Amino acid sequence: MQYLSLISGVIVGVILFHTIYVTRTVFHQLDEENTKIFLRAIFPKFFLLLNFLGLAFLLTAGYVNPGINGSFILGCSNTALPALAYFLIPSTNRAKDMGMESRFKLLHSISVILALVLFIMGLILIL
Repeated sequence: MQYLSLISGVIVGVILFHTIYVTRTVFHQLDEENTKIFLRAIFPKFFLLLNFLGLAFLLTAGYVNPGINGSFILGCSNTALPALAYFLIPSTNRAKDMGMESRFKLLHSISVILALVLFIMGLILIL
């Protein structure tokens, strides 16, 4: 179980680092055009990293505690949530580019909620 806690801790740390340092720094230091370019480059990498960590969690859970159980379900969630957020990125960007603010806000909110759920699940496991 300690391996799963370690991976969950890394997931939580990545989300915290990205939220507290990367995103806030970008919004405070870059102009609007450069912010757009940077965020469109970094967010796919962010969600792919979380997806990779979720897959590592799933594989470790399957090895440490085989079968369909809580660890397996958590591993599937840790893998699926960032994958869903990753696949929302093109639609979110398109909505922003086309000035569809309500659609953009909805898609962005879904991505934020997926990351928040992932963060909370990781916190619950490590605490």
